[in-house]
Amino acid sequence: MAGRHHKVGLDYFELDCLLNDKIKLIQAEFGLKGFAIIVKLYQKIYGGKGYYCEWNEDILLLFLVENGLNSDSKNLINEIVQACIRRDIFSEALYKKFGILTSYGVQERYLNAVSKRERVELKKEYLLLNAGKNNKNVVINSISDGINAISDGRNKESRVEKSREENKNILCKADAVALFERLWSLYPCKRGKEKVTEKKKMELLSIGEEHMLRCIERYKAELKKDAEWRKPQNGSTFFNSGYIDYLDENFTPTIASQRKRSAFHNFEEHHYDYNKLLEQINGR
Repeated sequence: MAGRHHKVGLDYFELDCLLNDKIKLIQAEFGLKGFAIIVKLYQKIYGGKGYYCEWNEDILLLFLVENGLNSDSKNLINEIVQACIRRDIFSEALYKKFGILTSYGVQERYLNAVSKRERVELKKEYLLLNAGKNNKNVVINSISDGINAISDGRNKESRVEKSREENKNILCKADAVALFERLWSLYPCKRGKEKVTEKKKMELLSIGEEHMLRCIERYKAELKKDAEWRKPQNGSTFFNSGYIDYLDENFTPTIASQRKRSAFHNFEEHHYDYNKLLEQINGR
């Protein structure tokens, strides 16, 4: 018979209206972004394990994706987390030893919130307070307990590697979408946006933002030069294939500026000597 499942995390948590000085200092250093990241970290802690959360490179990537952030925010998040550890918002000792984010206050608030639950399991190595003394529903285990501890350890490396690859793919897609939005905002004819596929956006990401910006600028320069007759392609046409002519390896200004206009405009201009023409006519 399988063991009964006990709820672990919280559906909501308390947030004081008056911030303590430690959090005020984070906000002073990083602005409202610093405060917002702390709240998001509390959500991760209370909504997950309840009194702690693991923190490493993989979890940082997931944190970015879960909160709609791109890879450009990675360094900022790391800086905020390190500042929280430095200012003792999270325990430095437990972070260095076990790679987790927790604090005395977090654990105290969690135990108050789950005081009426039938059973609450905690890991003694992670505790900063004496949890079992006055909490009869608390069961304290060791992180080394459990039948599957050895097999889990053997499989951990492969699971982490798989998770890392999946996270990279998710993050790349997010970067591709963000890049496309920036490029689209610069393109003059915003039609057919929905026709640019995720696969094409990934191709644009592989080309690189600076390279694509040069393509757009070259095309816009041609449009300006031929403004009397030339209209821009739909955005979908340009980003699906039109940009290829303007890549560094394909673009030749002297040739590109002489593109055919249309059947009507594609003619050679002739210069005639009308006096000679009249003499030829009169001499017939």
